[in-house]
Amino acid sequence: MLEEPDDVIARIADDIERVQRRAEALPRLQAAVDAVRATARGERRDLLVEVDAAGRLTRLEIDDAAFERGGRQVSAEVLALVDKATASARAATQQETERLLGADDPIAAKMQADAEAEDAARAARARGWTEGGPR
Repeated sequence: MLEEPDDVIARIADDIERVQRRAEALPRLQAAVDAVRATARGERRDLLVEVDAAGRLTRLEIDDAAFERGGRQVSAEVLALVDKATASARAATQQETERLLGADDPIAAKMQADAEAEDAARAARARGWTEGGPR
């Protein structure tokens, strides 16, 4: 069945408008993502990490008292805090993406799918699984 020419033109006009809105929002999204920072502090309050939207460590504070627990323990705690801060940064990035582009935008949907896959992989690693099976 052929579409009416007016319907086709209206659909194309809607598509163009949607693409223009998205193009206008992308620089704001980039600025918002660049500004994302998330922190996590250790239970004893002697460790603090900050990460950016990509989970890159941007700040690390280790009080002298933390070293009493030994390097291995502090290292493990820092890595756990980086994971926690990264999850917060990812959530903030997702929220900004949905705010600026809409929850139904393909970028927002891809970010959500990637976050869910990373959460599943992290949970599997915590249970002792690697990509090749159990450790």
